[in-house]
This record gives sequence, structure tokens and C-alpha cells, in this order.
Amino acid sequence: MGLCGIKAQPYATVDLDGKKPEKYENRRLRSEKTGEKALTAPKRFFQNTFTHYNYYFNANNKVNEVVERAKLSYKDDYTQLLPFYNYNLDATAQSKGDLDSVIYKCTAGILLHDLRNSWIDDLYLLLGKAYLLGKNYDSAGYVFQYINYAWAPKDDGYDILLGSNTSNTNGIFTVATTEKKSIVKKLLSSNPSRNESLLWEARNYLEQNRIGDATGLLSILASDPVFPQRLQTDLHELIAYNFYKQHVYDSASWHLNKALDNAENRLEKSRWEFLCGQLYQLANNKDAAVAMFERSVKHTTDPLMEVYARLNIVSLATNKKGYSLQDNLDELYKLARRDKYEDFRDIIYYAAATLELQQKNIPAAKAALQKSITNSTININQKNKSFLLMADIDFDTKNYQPSYNFYDSTATATLLPTEKYRVDERKPALKKITTNFAAINKEDSVQHIAAMAESERNAFVRKTLRRLRKAQGLKDENITDFGNGSLPSEATAPTSLFGENASGDFYFNNASLKQKGYNEFKSKWGSRTNIDNWQRQEAIAKQTAPVNNMMMANVDDVPMDNIVTNNAALPEQKKDLSFETLMGDIPLRPEQMDSSNKMIAEAYFGNGITFQNELKDYPSAIAAYDSLLRRFPADKNAEQALYNLIFCYNTLGMNTRVDSATALLKKTYPKGKFTSMLVNGNTGKDALTNAYQNVYNLFITGDFEKAKEAKMQADAMFGKSYWTPQLLYMEAIYYVKQKDDSTAINRLQNLASSFPTSPLAEKANTMIDVLKRRSSIEAHLTNYNEERKEDAVVKRVDLNNTDANKVKAVVIAKDTASKALTPITKAPEIKPAATVEVNKKIFQFVPTDAHYVVLLLDKVDETYASEARNAFNRFNKERYYNQKIDMNAVKIDAQYNLVLFGPFANAGEAVDYIDKTKPSVAGRIVPWLQANKYSFSIISNKNLDLLKSTKDITGYNQFLKQIFPDKF
Repeated sequence: MGLCGIKAQPYATVDLDGKKPEKYENRRLRSEKTGEKALTAPKRFFQNTFTHYNYYFNANNKVNEVVERAKLSYKDDYTQLLPFYNYNLDATAQSKGDLDSVIYKCTAGILLHDLRNSWIDDLYLLLGKAYLLGKNYDSAGYVFQYINYAWAPKDDGYDILLGSNTSNTNGIFTVATTEKKSIVKKLLSSNPSRNESLLWEARNYLEQNRIGDATGLLSILASDPVFPQRLQTDLHELIAYNFYKQHVYDSASWHLNKALDNAENRLEKSRWEFLCGQLYQLANNKDAAVAMFERSVKHTTDPLMEVYARLNIVSLATNKKGYSLQDNLDELYKLARRDKYEDFRDIIYYAAATLELQQKNIPAAKAALQKSITNSTININQKNKSFLLMADIDFDTKNYQPSYNFYDSTATATLLPTEKYRVDERKPALKKITTNFAAINKEDSVQHIAAMAESERNAFVRKTLRRLRKAQGLKDENITDFGNGSLPSEATAPTSLFGENASGDFYFNNASLKQKGYNEFKSKWGSRTNIDNWQRQEAIAKQTAPVNNMMMANVDDVPMDNIVTNNAALPEQKKDLSFETLMGDIPLRPEQMDSSNKMIAEAYFGNGITFQNELKDYPSAIAAYDSLLRRFPADKNAEQALYNLIFCYNTLGMNTRVDSATALLKKTYPKGKFTSMLVNGNTGKDALTNAYQNVYNLFITGDFEKAKEAKMQADAMFGKSYWTPQLLYMEAIYYVKQKDDSTAINRLQNLASSFPTSPLAEKANTMIDVLKRRSSIEAHLTNYNEERKEDAVVKRVDLNNTDANKVKAVVIAKDTASKALTPITKAPEIKPAATVEVNKKIFQFVPTDAHYVVLLLDKVDETYASEARNAFNRFNKERYYNQKIDMNAVKIDAQYNLVLFGPFANAGEAVDYIDKTKPSVAGRIVPWLQANKYSFSIISNKNLDLLKSTKDITGYNQFLKQIFPDKF
């Protein structure tokens, strides 16, 4: 193929598509003249030079630009497994104009030059690359296959079968092209592109997910002794990509490690080292993973990659001998102090906070998170992550008020579904707690002020008023006179602006008057920004910290400045700041003090309920109830507070306190409602179970409105309980029937996230997926017109036949010749095994008759009866996939519904189905259905007809028990 070769593309011709323009139709292209004359050395040099630099060089640069542009637009997410390449073909395919230009240049370079020059095969290879980068996989495949054919070894003009005896040399079987090893020959010619085309063909297979074809080709090349050493790293790269596609992470990481030298620069090499670490981590090879992450840290120039590499090292090497978590933590703090990492400080400090948490250093973790939040000026997602972690830390350490503030600052739109659910679930409860604490602190503060001596109180109010007015930019003149009852002094007449002053100067020419006016304006209005409507007080009020009249002041040890911070319960500041309005907020009269105490008592009780039911924080609930009973023992909620205390003590196993609280409740409220519940045994879990049992019964019987109301009442008293998964699932089924899918999905997500170990969690996730696709599924079913082919199944018993005399036994015989099922009917003379008379009609049990399995539902609404039928149908298709089991519903009366399975050939098969299925019912098929709401039995067609007419479920059950005393 080089200068020493005679022909570069033997026995190949180029067919031009279309017709040449008229003025060129008699002219021939240089490629068409190939072989007519000898290619002398000067001509070969001329052809090689022009083809290389006028066509190949420019086209190759264009391909590189397309790939580089795709790399620049790509951004890695180091929290996930990195893609194999740092660009994707969707991005390269967008550069269609550039790729079309490459295709044009390659085609022109081939047609306009002698096909024996050294760069024709390189142009074909470049052409295939352009097609591949444009996602034209078929065209790329044709080009690579053509290179493989045209430049394969020939024997006197004939093709040689690759890998066969005809192609072996000295006993070596190969599919690759032998490359020149002589230094002189290498200088005079380029390497053959055929070997590279085989690798690109494998890449083309992989991009199409044709794993089998790629694996076969790569295996052949890996075992080929002639395959050149210079392409071994490329081969390892594609083998690694192949294993990566198949999720064989240990092999992928091993081969990728061998291909690291293929990286174009230091950053790409460190990225592959990071990916290697991830692959080793997924393969559970922790030592190798740590080593690769450490290499990535050493080589990377991306600070984000370094941060996440250090985090991965920490997570993998925590228990490793000689490992120091503090060393990595110190490195992160060093990174944060460097100027080149300024844009990544929010991520670095967040990573440091996670390491501090591993060391259980909560103050340091919170300090790092505060710095992360402060430095998150652009990266909103990172700021939300910092807010969320700070909120979680405060929540776990029971700092509920700041926790609410951080949850409230978190934008849930950017969070993961589980994180969003956690925020949405906690925020309402934390808001109640924050509001109640703010109310308690405020009322305690004003009561503390009310307890002061009058002179001390007046002085305090005046001092507070001055500070508040100053914060609002208001003038504080004559405030000192308000407290002792004197009126403001008579206002002096304003000075004229136009010369009627002592000096006689015009106002704007008098510097002292202008300064005095400026000072008076600033004293009254404060410092004003240059904005429209500057006279509106609200514009400045929004710039100051929110205050609630004089509650921002400190009174002795009461931290009043912190009371109103982020206090949603307090009204906005709308009153005029005056001595009288501030004094009006202080409970000096008995009725004011009573109102203040009621607010405190309500807040304590509200916090106790919220801690107990919504947060399950029983120690905090006990503290709230204790505060209420200690300060306000005669409060209207005192009895329930005592009852709830017993529940909390009982839950925590504090038996001594349970006895004390029980005795106090009986003594203080001998005839009270909650005392009655206690005496009747409805305490703790008993009361909880009874309450939710009532809700369950209302749901299952179809009284949905009463069920929802009763559930709200039970949730308010007990919060989440053992029955909550079942009730959430049942509630979701109700909303599905009402086509209120959003509410149904909400209940199901609540179930799946709150009770992940419940048997219903998997069902909930499946139902969520179906509901999200409900419209498309319904549209498909609506537009589905193809006639369904009936299964080749012969019904043994006609369910709708009510004439018992016409019922015949059916025997299924198989025609061995046609292998078809043929029904043979006959009326057997079989005596009944047992009979029982019902209203002059008789139940008969004939064991050889076809029988249905019966699921008897007692007081179950049709909505849940339908769901039970669907659940059993899904189970049957999975467990008895090779057996068709029809299902039908029969409503006997207002109390009983029957779900019929079958029919089965005889009573024995029906009973066998029950024995095999029954163990899976409660835990897998219908875990939301209580055992007392269903039972199993069997029934023949004759007995079913009789049962429909008599509706005597009790009589039939007694009849069946006579036959199977140990079964039904």
C-alpha cells in the first residue's frame, strides 16, 4: 500500500452514482484511470502528498473538531456511574453539516486520485467514522466491511478465506493484516487501515447494542497472534466497553486499566481512572477501587472530580488499616482555601460536612454546611442539598424550630422522590411545633414584662419603642414624655425655605440649613435608596428584620430577640409604633392574662399531639404534656394529656410511670371519657387497634365517607400504626375507582416510602407505574381492534346452565394423531357422596363432578372484591402459567360475594389448588384483606345453582363441613 507497493486497492473499481455533467461526460476521473499506466515514483509522491494534505488532513481535523465539540458540551455527574466515553453520539450527530463535509472530502479524495496511493484506505476509514459519529450505523458498517474485503490478502487476484488453511502462514491462522516491521518501510508508507477498521466495526456493533457480534469479533482479534501491538490499547478499550455494556464490571475495569494510555490528555486519563475505581467498587474490589480513586486524585485537574474521588475513598477505606478519615477531611479544607477551587467551595464544604458527620462531629458538620450555603451563589441544586442535610441534622438532634426553617428553604423540585417525600412529610408537623413554640415564648415574654414594677415596665417599653422606631427609620421625638402621661410639647413653626431665616440666605445657598434639613430627613425617614415611591414606609420595612412590636427586646434571661425570628404564627407589623400600642400587648388585666395562659396551654397540648402522632418523638411529647399538666392542671385538655402520657409511657416501656399516670387519671377524672377508655382496657395499642379496626371495617364495607372521617380522627390521636399500610392501600384503591389518580399515587407513595418492608410496598410501586401510564394503556385498549384468538380450551361445565338435569360430565380425550383436544360428553350414573336438604332442595356432593374453588367475601364492598379478584388473577398467571384458570364473580346478597376459580376437573383438584394457594394469601396475594373477611370452599355447578336461589351460605358451609370437617 505504500511507495514500495504496486497497487493500493487491487481489483477494485469505483462506480459513480448519477450521470456526469454534459461538458464533463467525456472526461475521466483519475480514479477511473487507475492501472492504465505504471505509477512511477514521482507520480506516487505527487498523489500521496495531494491526497494526504488536501483531503485527508482537512477531513480528519473536521472529525476531531466534531468529537471535541461534543466533549465540551458534555458534563459528568460524579454521583452516578460515569458513561464510558466523555461524549455521546447524540451530540456528534448534531454536527451534521461538518460530518457531511467530511463525507464529501473523503469521497472527492478517493475519486480524484489514483486508487494506488497510500491514503485511499485511510479516507475510507475516515468515511466510516463520519457515518458512525452521525449515527448512520448501516452506512458505517458497509464501509468498514468494504475495507476488510478490499484490503484483505489476495492470492494472484483471488480472495483468500480469512482464518482458514489457505490464509495461514507458517502454521499461524490470522484475520489481521501483517504490518511492516522494517524501519525503512515504516518511513516510506503508512500503516494499513484494515486492522483499525476491524476495531471500528466492533465499535459500530457496540453502539447498536449488537453485543453478540461485537463479542465474537473482539474475541477473534484478542486471540490473533498477528494483530499489531500498536492497536492493543485500542483493543483493550473496546473489550472494556463491551464488558461495560454487559455490566460485567470486574472485567471492564481490568481491560480499561490496560487502555488508560489511550486517553488524549491528563484529564481524560484521570476520568477513566475514576471510572475504573467505580467499576472496581461495583465489583466489590475495594482495595483496587481505592487505588484507582487515589490515582485519579493525583492526576485530575478537575476539582469536582477530586472532591468526589476523596469521598469515594472515604466510603471505601473507612475500616482499612492505616486509613485516616481526618487526613482526607484536612485535604478537603485545604482545597476550599485555594483560589482555583473558589467556584466549587459549596460542594467541597458539603463533602467535608458528610465526613464530619461520619466522625459524629455535629457542630463542625453544621459549620461546614453553613459555609456551603454561603458559597452556593450559582449552584442551586447544591444549595438545596445543603439546606436538606442541615434540616435533617437539626431534626435528628431535635432542634425542630431551625429544622423547619431549613426544610422551608429547600426547593423540593430538585430533590429525589424519597427526599421530597421526607420534606413534605415533616414540614407540616414542624410548622405546627415552630408556631406553638413561638406562641409559648411570646406569651411567656409578655407575662414576664407584666410582672415587672410599673416604673421598670414603663422604662423598658420606652427603651424598646425607641429601638423599634429607629429600626423602622421613624423619628423618636417626645417618646420620653409618653410614659409619664404628659402630652407632646407644642411644635415650633417650620423655618421658611425662602429667605425668612436669621441669615436671610436662600435655603439652597445656606450650607448649614441644607445640612440641618438632611439630618432631619434622615432622622425621620432613615437612609433611603434611590428608588421610586421612597415615601412608602413598607419599602423600608421589608429591608429590616421582621419584628412584632416590642417582642424583639431582651427581658432579663428571656431571649426575646429569637422569639419572633421566622415566626409564622405572629401577625405582620401593621400597628403604629407607639407607647399605647405596645402597652396594649402586655396582659395587665385578668382577662388578658387568662387569654395568654390559654394560648400557652393550647400550644403545649398541640406540640404534645404533634410529637406523639406525627413525629413519633415520645420523649418530647411527654415533656410537652408534663409542661401542660404542671402549669395548667385544670386545663380542658388535661384529661386527654394524661391519657396520652400513659400511651407514651407504655410505648417507651416506662411501667412505673404508667402506673402513676393511671392512678392520677382515675383519681382526677373518675367519670371522664378517657378514664372510661382506660378502665375498659382500651389503652395503648388496644385503643389504637380498635380505632383502626373500625376504620378498616368502614372501608371494606364501602362506607367511604365515614371511613375517611374516622381515619382522620384516628390519625389525629394515634398517628401511624400497624394498620396504616393496609388502610393506605385500600384508600388508594378507592381513589383509583374514582379516577382520582393523583390522590391514589400520593397514598401509594406514602405507603412505599413509609413501610418499605411491608408486603404491600411492591404492589404499591407496581400500581404507581400503571397509574402513571393509565391514559396510554386505556387509549391502547380502546384502539385495539385485533380479534383475540380464543385458547384451545373446552369448558367442562357451563356456568350459566341452571338446569341440573342437563349438566353432563365431560371427559377430555387427546387425539394422538392431531394432538387436538376432543370433548366426549356422557351422563354418568354416579351416586352422591353426601346430601343435605335445603327448602326441599338438596345439596349434593359428587367428588367426580367439576368443582369451582370459592373465595367467600363477607361484607366486602364490590370495589375491594374486584381488587381481590385481580390480585388472585395475577397470582394464578404467575404461579399456574401453564394452566388456564377462569375467574367469575357472583353476588349472593348484600353481605356475601363469591369469587369463583375454575372449574377444576373434580373436587380433588379444587382442594389441591386451595392447599397450594392458601399459604400465599395473607402475605402476598391480598395482605390488605383481614382473615375474617374471606374464606375458601369448593362448589359444583349444581350446588352453585341451588345456592343462588336459596342464598343459604350458612347451610352450604355446614354441608361442606360435614364432608370435610378438617378442611372447611
